[in-house]
Amino acid sequence: MVALTTLFTLSVSGLAEEVFQSQLQLATAAIDQKDTPPARKSYLLSYDADKWPQKYLEWLWKDPINLVTRPMYWRGERWMTFGIEASATGALLPLDGTARDFAQDNRSGSLDSALNTVRDVTGGGLYYFAASGALFGSGLVVHDEKLADSGFLALESVAYAGGLARGIKFLTGRERPASGRDQYQFHGPGGGAFNSSFVSGESTVAFAFAASVSEVWQNPWVTWPLYILAGAAAAQRINDDKHWLSDVVGGALLGHVVGKNVVHFHYRHDTEGVLQPYITQDTVGMQLSFRF
Repeated sequence: MVALTTLFTLSVSGLAEEVFQSQLQLATAAIDQKDTPPARKSYLLSYDADKWPQKYLEWLWKDPINLVTRPMYWRGERWMTFGIEASATGALLPLDGTARDFAQDNRSGSLDSALNTVRDVTGGGLYYFAASGALFGSGLVVHDEKLADSGFLALESVAYAGGLARGIKFLTGRERPASGRDQYQFHGPGGGAFNSSFVSGESTVAFAFAASVSEVWQNPWVTWPLYILAGAAAAQRINDDKHWLSDVVGGALLGHVVGKNVVHFHYRHDTEGVLQPYITQDTVGMQLSFRF
């Protein structure tokens, strides 16, 4: 467990060092008490295999079950987050027409070229499957477990998020911008088959890949480039008049949620803080301690 302490101080005088030591002990004790929180199941099936690569066989069949049943273990705040994200996507519907007009009115050759290059590189989403497989295979070859984990979890995330996106497409049957008379044309289950506009499949897999890989590595040099690439892939779909704004936002949220949840079955990066008084012979203030 790693603790990071930040100090906020003001100058004073005449206070004993012993007082500081006692306050520091209180802060340390408070953090230690949080090191062993009460056990609470957050998914259905437990994981038993520790050795790799054997553990990936267990992940292969347990992860999709845990992903599908994960909402059963959501608490109130997670349902609230889900509601906000769903509402935000729905709230964009009235703005879809305006956003489309703005994007088409401001197209330029240089922007088209840049965004089309992104799509050429990603291959309409195929890049993310290939990149995931490359990470996984490389990790196995060089015996780097974290590298292999990131590839395997990314491959799962992209596959599951892409599958969910196709299911939503089938259920909604939304007309694409170029063919629909407006943004409100939803034909319902089977109406648009899998060519439905909602949600954007390419945005979904791009953000699933970005979320899963960045969640494993927790490194800004990994996170920022991946999310920028995902954002460019989503922007290309609007610029090319293939999707409405709500399509790409809904797909981005779906991919992000799937990627984060799949990784959280095996990696956790929780942060908790404790605020305590900070007192020394010359200073007094507040001490904010984080544990990771």
